Amino acid sequence: MVVPKTSTLDITIPPTRWIVLLTKILLVILILFLLPELVSSAKPKKKNRALEKLYNARIIHCETVDCGHLILEESMNCVTKCVSEQCYKEVKYDVDPLEDGEVDINRAMLFAQCVRNELLKERARSRTRR
Repeated sequence: MVVPKTSTLDITIPPTRWIVLLTKILLVILILFLLPELVSSAKPKKKNRALEKLYNARIIHCETVDCGHLILEESMNCVTKCVSEQCYKEVKYDVDPLEDGEVDINRAMLFAQCVRNELLKERARSRTRR
């Protein structure tokens, strides 16, 4: 006659398997404790948000006021030139302008960074005047 096991814990597991199991449990606990710190450290700075608002405000102003007479697909050259003529030339939009409806992601990123740097310089100049 076969007697079924009634114990839920199998003590016959070799000691090396117990060590591996305990190590895995400790790693999971360690990850759970460190995860909130990793997530909370990735918050953007308030200065960057303020800079983004200034940049977006310039774009909206140019799209609606200075280049509002053009449709959106045709107004990208006008908008970029209006936002910053210096960056417009630096990113070479004046030499190789965008075609109607064209999107050049690389130059757009360079242009945005140039304008942000320009805004930072303007902010620094205005602080030194005070």
